[in-house]
Amino acid sequence: MSTTMKMRKQFILDISKIKAVKKITKAKTDTEAINKALDNVIANTKIERMLMSIKGKGNIKDIYGRTSG
Repeated sequence: MSTTMKMRKQFILDISKIKAVKKITKAKTDTEAINKALDNVIANTKIERMLMSIKGKGNIKDIYGRTSG
């Protein structure tokens, strides 16, 4: 059972972006696509923060030069 709160919102969004996200995430609806995109952003941010927190504590190097320090 999910305890997640949900709220109805109205947004003006680029339909081509919604279609692209639906295709990428294999979502059946626009709402599902947006939820999956938001989940991906949240997960990627957590991963990035974790990686940045261990940078310098081991032999991890950003070979693309995206981080300073």
